[in-house]
Amino acid sequence: MANQEFARARPILAEIPAGMGFPLHHHRVAAPLGANRRHALNPGLIDSPAANIPDSYLSPRMSPDEAVIQQRGRRRVPIMWSPEKGLQSPHKTPTKSISAMTLRSSPRKRSLIKELSDVRVSGPDASYSSPPSKRSTPSKGSPSNSKKIRLQEGSMNRNNGEVPLETLLKGFSQDQLISIITGMVQANPRLEESIRSDLPIPDITSLEEQLSYQKKNIFKSLPATRLVSKTDSPAYARAATHLAAFKKTLVDHSQTLHNSKHWDALLDYVAMAWHYVRSTPVWDNHAHNAVRRHCFKILSYHASSALKYGSTALGEDRVNRLQGKLKAMAADCEDINDCNSYLDYLLNRV
Repeated sequence: MANQEFARARPILAEIPAGMGFPLHHHRVAAPLGANRRHALNPGLIDSPAANIPDSYLSPRMSPDEAVIQQRGRRRVPIMWSPEKGLQSPHKTPTKSISAMTLRSSPRKRSLIKELSDVRVSGPDASYSSPPSKRSTPSKGSPSNSKKIRLQEGSMNRNNGEVPLETLLKGFSQDQLISIITGMVQANPRLEESIRSDLPIPDITSLEEQLSYQKKNIFKSLPATRLVSKTDSPAYARAATHLAAFKKTLVDHSQTLHNSKHWDALLDYVAMAWHYVRSTPVWDNHAHNAVRRHCFKILSYHASSALKYGSTALGEDRVNRLQGKLKAMAADCEDINDCNSYLDYLLNRV
């Protein structure tokens, strides 16, 4: 019992001199009974009251990773950095090049720097030559001379009799052909009478091909499966772009014939285009059929205009064909009934 009490009081007594300021004296305290025996059996244990704390707990061994980190030391950032190592001295601050400064400046400053550099190279007494003016005479290789050469070569090709005239005329636009014929008529007034008498009716075959192409695009955009409706709102959304293109093509064609006052060709175009508009899809939603109704109204307006202004040039056969189709056309659009008064006038006059 005495040994156990002494072992409990020894740590407390060891802290008293340090707290009171007295120097510490290492006294050898007799080990308790049984301590020498445990130390002899396990020399790794220290001489402590508990006598069961290993050395590795008090001073743990350093792991291999920590040893590598301590050997490496702290990372040091270089004092100076240079993108081109070896080209510049590490003790010299890099300076900006003159080329970089001139590239960032305006063209006027660059030209001034170049002039100053030329003066420095030639010396202060050297004569300064002003840059050539822009109004100087162009050289042989200038753009203006090359353009003239190209124009002369083109005129030589057009004057070549080996190329047929029809082939040459195919390369001109409609405006160019109009200006050419107008210039020829002004130079020779008698030529106008012969041209007017030989003018044919405008061919609407190419116009029909364009209208047919737009109609095919409308039907190609519709769903191909039978399980989905082809006239509902989703189907209309897919074909809306092609419907707008179809309407624009029809309006452009009819307006061109109307402006050129080819009333016979305009009436033929109305009869042809009416069939294509009728074959377009009829949508379930009434609002989606606005494009179809608009096309019918445009054709009805142009048919009335052709009958009104081209009464003398239409011919009896064309008028009779239109009158035979008028009843079926009125089922699609009632505006076509405005043509009845003009048809009655033309038929009674004949």
